Amino acid sequence: MSEYARIAGHFASDFAEATLKVQREDGLFRHIEFSAPKSMNRLVIVTWPYNLLVAGSHGSYHFERGGQDTEDMFAWLRGLRVDPGSWASKLVNGADSVREYDRSLMEAQIKERVAEAIQDDWAPEGLEKTVREDILNSHILDNEGAAFQLVSEFEHGVTWRAECSCGMSGDEADSYYGATLWETREHPAGGKKHVVKVSQSGGFSFDDCNEWHVSKLDYHFVYQCHAAVWAIAQYDAARKDAPEPASPTETLSAIRTAAQADDMPLVRRLVADHYADQRGAMNAAVTS
Repeated sequence: MSEYARIAGHFASDFAEATLKVQREDGLFRHIEFSAPKSMNRLVIVTWPYNLLVAGSHGSYHFERGGQDTEDMFAWLRGLRVDPGSWASKLVNGADSVREYDRSLMEAQIKERVAEAIQDDWAPEGLEKTVREDILNSHILDNEGAAFQLVSEFEHGVTWRAECSCGMSGDEADSYYGATLWETREHPAGGKKHVVKVSQSGGFSFDDCNEWHVSKLDYHFVYQCHAAVWAIAQYDAARKDAPEPASPTETLSAIRTAAQADDMPLVRRLVADHYADQRGAMNAAVTS
């Protein structure tokens, strides 16, 4: 089972029994809430033009999109397949705000580079064993910054050689400093025709680790992405099933009749019901 599927399963279980309450319903300005007492979870969805906030027990995430087709953010997500990777770019705080270091991804990158060196038959003897003992078995890999430093500084059987633009070169040395001594001791020539460069000539190092991707989307963000799509579907279903409110004509007629009978408490109730009808009809229990 994929990580996303596992998180989707957690959400479905948590909100198997949930109650919808509409706190506000004013065009594109919405505030709806779901409570799931059995799992002790709460979900809040708030929208205003071009913006959607998903909040509750699993954190708050603010999405914002521009364009005529995204004024209603419910319309953006309505019926979509959950795609956290793409949606993260719509966050006000940016996609990096919902990414976290994953040690398993770092280990996978390390193992892949070592396997390639062994397969291509240029790995120094004992490379796999040394990498396992010095890196893979280390608790330092638990921290992203420390892990990158450990990997970037790792060397196994590395040798260095100094080469001059004139075509001469020194012997291999087991350190960068040792290779630079060749120019000082044996090739102290100057001028434009003598430019000495020192480079790695053999051995193994992780020279491309700064380009590795070792992060994944945060669990709670993925959870709330599933929550948002589900909540919109529940909201739409509640609206579809809600009884039709009385027409303005019917409401006005009832208010006039109550006023003629001098029943002011009824008049006030009818007026209040008229404005609360749409919202009140949607405050119903829903089940996923």
